[in-house]
Amino acid sequence: MKSHLLIRFLTALPLAAVSGCDDGAFMDPAAVTTQSARATVGFIFDSTAIATPPTGGIPTALLPSTAFGDAALQGSLVGTTEPFTQTDTLGSRADLESQSWKLERDPSEGQVLVLNKVASGPETPQEPAILQRTALARLQRWGIPTSEIGAVRQVKSFTQSEDPAGLEVPALHRHKTFVMRAINGIRVEGHRAVVSHGPDGSFQRALIAWPALGRSGHLLRTRLTTAQIEERARTALQAEGETTGPVHLSWKYVPTQLATGGWALTLKVAAKMPSVTSTTSTEEPRVVDVDVSAVP
Repeated sequence: MKSHLLIRFLTALPLAAVSGCDDGAFMDPAAVTTQSARATVGFIFDSTAIATPPTGGIPTALLPSTAFGDAALQGSLVGTTEPFTQTDTLGSRADLESQSWKLERDPSEGQVLVLNKVASGPETPQEPAILQRTALARLQRWGIPTSEIGAVRQVKSFTQSEDPAGLEVPALHRHKTFVMRAINGIRVEGHRAVVSHGPDGSFQRALIAWPALGRSGHLLRTRLTTAQIEERARTALQAEGETTGPVHLSWKYVPTQLATGGWALTLKVAAKMPSVTSTTSTEEPRVVDVDVSAVP
């Protein structure tokens, strides 16, 4: 019997919790000594990314709520004239299907899933930059403006089968374009679109979390100085049990769904500590949100 592994490789193209337990496990004395020495240093903040406070407002051009209607999803995002039939509903979510496509949409959450029922053909030569431009053009045709597009990354995913004879040669599975949402160059937490093309370059899948933003209710700026933000970051990290180490500070917007159903953004600072590896364990990078008393 074969089992399959999925491997991903990241290609950056220009565009565009700390785990632990108190179980009495042995800790390497060298690691204890290192931690004790670092504890006398405290936090070392890299505040370069927050040196310039945000000043921009909500862009004039935004993804409209009408983008989650059937006409826009089927004609502009999927790009088909095939008739769709609704197969299921749950709250604001609806499942639809045509001869060649499956479509799930939830306008309230701003989520869309598109699946091509026709499998990709054999692998053919593809240019990553062209696939990336094609994916962006699809999203923009659907309604995402350039004013909401942040970092873009191109990924190749591979599958690898394993049988009693050993591992087979990895086979290309998908070309994936990751598009992150950003407002005025500041990323929006949790909002992104992933467009997947098959080995033959055909559009195979789109997974989108990109709710339409309202025109009001946003807290996009702060009056705090860099020094004040660093002090708040220190307090937030200490509250999480951290005592020392390098910390990278960066702006981010955290989305919140309002009682009206619309979505608004609140400015925060992400305090990120790097991974730490000792002879007995590895801690993943940790990110702690820092409240910056955001204002409209």
